[in-house]
Amino acid sequence: MRRLQWAEYSKVLRENTLHQKKFESANDLFLSEYRGFFEEPDLGRIDVSSIRGIGHYTIKKTRAQLLDDVELEMELNEPIFTVGFIYSGSFVFHDGNLEEGVAVEAPSVVVYRQKENLSYQRISSAAPYETLNISFNDQVLQRILQKFEATSEIVKRLDEEPMIAIRPEDEYLGAFFDKLNIVPLDQDVHNLFLAESLVLKILNKTMILLNHPELGVRDSRKGSLQPSGALFEVLAWMRLNLHKPISLIRVANEFNVSSRWLQRRFKEELQSSFSDYLRDMRLQKAYDLLTNNEQKLSVRDVCLEVGYSSSQTFSANFKKRFNASPKQVMSVNY
Repeated sequence: MRRLQWAEYSKVLRENTLHQKKFESANDLFLSEYRGFFEEPDLGRIDVSSIRGIGHYTIKKTRAQLLDDVELEMELNEPIFTVGFIYSGSFVFHDGNLEEGVAVEAPSVVVYRQKENLSYQRISSAAPYETLNISFNDQVLQRILQKFEATSEIVKRLDEEPMIAIRPEDEYLGAFFDKLNIVPLDQDVHNLFLAESLVLKILNKTMILLNHPELGVRDSRKGSLQPSGALFEVLAWMRLNLHKPISLIRVANEFNVSSRWLQRRFKEELQSSFSDYLRDMRLQKAYDLLTNNEQKLSVRDVCLEVGYSSSQTFSANFKKRFNASPKQVMSVNY
């Protein structure tokens, strides 16, 4: 196993950031906008592909392909509160004693409050690791808590439990994270507004679940899907089948629901039509493939992998969304 101290981790990121900005501390680095990745022979690849400050919140997407388990040692100057979605992989979060840590496997929503003392995170190398995290400091947390009556109970739970794992199907949390994951974190005012709106929904839903401990434990119980669970399952299925022809009717039949019900769920919960959401999922997957192109895929290969039959249509939609052509995005990352 390889252990990285937070200072070492942040130093490597600073030296490889695309926004050549100097940071005074690991906290400044974590809470500021940056992009970076690093590769080491003994470690593998960790890609922090998109960090964005939205209002008082920081959104961070991380992917890792590791050769061995890695333990990150994080020393923070102030408490940081995080709500994140683990899409793939697993890790253990602990305060120095691994045996008493909390092990979490994907898919799961995780909630934790890192304090001034050291905290540790061991990432397993058994599977690719991908997360989307929303983080902010305690001052922002206190402002959010003011909206809820049972503030003391929520704070007590955050103090007593090092990490809380929540089922992503509860309160549409998984669906909201999915939507946030495909919003381009750029300077477009509409995208920034949409991202902050989704962040606030995720945080409000999280507080509701923290106030109901019986909902805040992830388990393997099976049963009939609630509406939020059905939508989460639909999005997970779509992510896995983007390379295939997908239509509203086909998905509705796959999950034994009416196409009208499914379209309404997308409109009401995700503020998007089914077709627009599917297009954005395809384009975000294409962007991920082009920026992490270890298989040396061509633009045509990526086009087919995300379900487009026409390279011209794919390139036009891609450029409209990311303000750059697929070839331009690919060339930046080589």
